[in-house]
Amino acid sequence: MRTFIAIEVPYTGEIRELQKAINRSGRVKLVEPENVHLTLKFLGEIDKSKLPEIMNGVGACKIPEFQIRLKGIGFFPNEHYVKVVWIGVDDGGSASSLMRCIDTHLVPAGFKREKSYVPHITVARVKGRIDVESLARFRNTCFGEFVAKEIKIKKSILTEKGPVYEDIGVIPLR
Repeated sequence: MRTFIAIEVPYTGEIRELQKAINRSGRVKLVEPENVHLTLKFLGEIDKSKLPEIMNGVGACKIPEFQIRLKGIGFFPNEHYVKVVWIGVDDGGSASSLMRCIDTHLVPAGFKREKSYVPHITVARVKGRIDVESLARFRNTCFGEFVAKEIKIKKSILTEKGPVYEDIGVIPLR
């Protein structure tokens, strides 16, 4: 099963406004409101028997709940050649610390370490060209704040209409 580790993100009116503007800027595939999340680690295809080891590895990261502020937008790989539009994460480095902890604990389970990590919320995948300048007003926008209280292990089912995510594990932060 195709899996990843994430923190769910509340879908706010500000995110909706950004997605409307992105949709008007060019050919894009918007992330569905129920699928908006902060990925901590993509695991890829795993055997179901690995799930307890993954849960234990993630559970070993005793990180307290933390505040996340969603602020500003960015583009992967860059604003001159856009494939992904994302919202930035301002959390004092907590998501990065959590990802490094998870990364360390999952190496013994056979998962590779991440080479780099930029905490972000993907809101659109670009299918052609988009008008980046039309999105300039969102560069410093606050898209909401929330407290991260749990980590979820998610199964991703790919369908013709897009991915469907299903929770297969929940680990509370302390």
